[in-house]
Amino acid sequence: MSLKSRARGLAFLVFPALATVAFAQGVDIWTVGVNNTRQGWNRLETALTAANVPKLKKIREFAVDEKIDVSPLVVAGKLYVFSMTNTAFVFDVNTGAELARRQLAPPFDPADIANPPGLGMDLHNIYRRWGITATPVIDVATRTIYVTTFGKPAPGSANNERLNQLWILDADTLADRKPPVLIAGEADNGGGGISNGVTTPYQKMRAGLGLLTDGAGNKAVVISFSINGENPRGPGHGFVVAYDVRGLNRDAGFTPAPAIWNVTPGGGAGGIWMSGSGPAIDGEDIYLATGNGMDPGTMADNFGECFVKLRYTAGAAGVDNGKPTLAVADFWGAFSDFGRADEDQDLGAAGVVLLPETGNLIGGGKDGILYNLDKNNLGKDSWNPQFNLPFVATYLPNQPNGAAGLPTTTAANPNWPIVNRDRNLMTQTPTGKTHHIHGTPVFMQRATTGIVYLWGENERLKAYNFDLATKRITTFRGEGTQFASGNMPAPGGMPGGRLVGSSNGNTVGTAVIWGVYPTQGNANSNVVHGALVAYDAVAVNNGKLKQLFHSDANPANDLGTFAKYATPVVANGRVYVATFSNKVVQYGL
Repeated sequence: MSLKSRARGLAFLVFPALATVAFAQGVDIWTVGVNNTRQGWNRLETALTAANVPKLKKIREFAVDEKIDVSPLVVAGKLYVFSMTNTAFVFDVNTGAELARRQLAPPFDPADIANPPGLGMDLHNIYRRWGITATPVIDVATRTIYVTTFGKPAPGSANNERLNQLWILDADTLADRKPPVLIAGEADNGGGGISNGVTTPYQKMRAGLGLLTDGAGNKAVVISFSINGENPRGPGHGFVVAYDVRGLNRDAGFTPAPAIWNVTPGGGAGGIWMSGSGPAIDGEDIYLATGNGMDPGTMADNFGECFVKLRYTAGAAGVDNGKPTLAVADFWGAFSDFGRADEDQDLGAAGVVLLPETGNLIGGGKDGILYNLDKNNLGKDSWNPQFNLPFVATYLPNQPNGAAGLPTTTAANPNWPIVNRDRNLMTQTPTGKTHHIHGTPVFMQRATTGIVYLWGENERLKAYNFDLATKRITTFRGEGTQFASGNMPAPGGMPGGRLVGSSNGNTVGTAVIWGVYPTQGNANSNVVHGALVAYDAVAVNNGKLKQLFHSDANPANDLGTFAKYATPVVANGRVYVATFSNKVVQYGL
């Protein structure tokens, strides 16, 4: 695919219904991925531009008490940081002053040496304290934080006694707005319940929390679980849990009785982790991707390795304690774990991106293949030919999986990912390395087209053009200059880069794509150095995006160690990056 030697001047549009909430203090980033579309695009950034980003420098560091495994949040001039000791911190973004801190639950030691094989929470012994591992969500209107912890009941409790809890906190003081809730219960669709106490296998929280508002204005907090030591045949399952906020508030006729949906009621696994991204939400509809587990082709009503659309229905006062419901509205089963050369392919290794205006749902996983679906007709086990056929997106392979997908007229080919599911396993890639998608793709939009960005492991950031009229990813646009995990020998390192985009609406010259990545080493099994890099989001020269900033170019801008599940935040002229160096680093002009 030939490239124009120069591409400039994308005119970005702002869709008010999807824009991040803006107040006198500026833009609020209240959830992972900027908003419920999970597009990762702050389209109201008025200070940072392609022209001034090269002048970026480290402003300050916000120190905390342990590693940070989730994305920071910025609301009303305050920075919210959550650590692996189950501690919440609030800082002033302008002075760096710590305004509040609170440890919500005692952490436990997740090391495998303390547990039977397969039941340890940390396979690689990176952590010695385990706490908040799912990015919380903030209701800006009520200034309420919803945060989940996985910790011991008391400091002196046994290390294997662990509780999943939901906390409802005041965003200014971190005091309880309402009492915390034990996340527990049997799934409404059968197959078991959520593990607490000493029951194993443990659930594992990774996916960010969601805040849903239905057509009647009722709100719900959405929590997703993966499973530790997953087995497609069981025991253990992934779950989606939804609490009606009226129940959390103990309004008349309501109690904190959640809807609980089991991903694999007849089998096992099917965890929802999405490398820390949250479910995409559109009204009452919740979109997510599941990991390896029992699949619908093998056992009906099991949804491992699927894109799933859940329909949330709010409860009614006085009816079953106001309990809401969750039901499968649609799905697409990407593949079966059974019979593959590698059963650990995890479609849900990255989050999904929702384009409500065009009706697209975009996502991918460990096989490095990008899927572009019709959100209104996911298709179950068939393919809508109007949308892209699956294509290898993390690197540029040989045809027929070339620069950007296949036209609908292309005949099936044995090397096509939708036919040969194992084509992109590392034993068959050109370098013998893994090319998983872990960081959720980012979508940025202009008048008639858009751009999809993703950064797979052991590769450079990739950008693809998107046609709004045809709803298709059309051509490869360009790539970054930096390799995630550097020049490691095969099979390389994980997890690639984590991205966020920013622009000032449709103003030319303001679009920037930001990435945090491990410069060298395998961040999945080791604590390694990380760096922040920024590119002009639209300018391409000889197939390369124009690099604007790199934190390693000046020792004064050193980031520290890479936090593998934390996405950077761009808000109000500042960039915030969480680290495993027990700090959030703030960059600005």
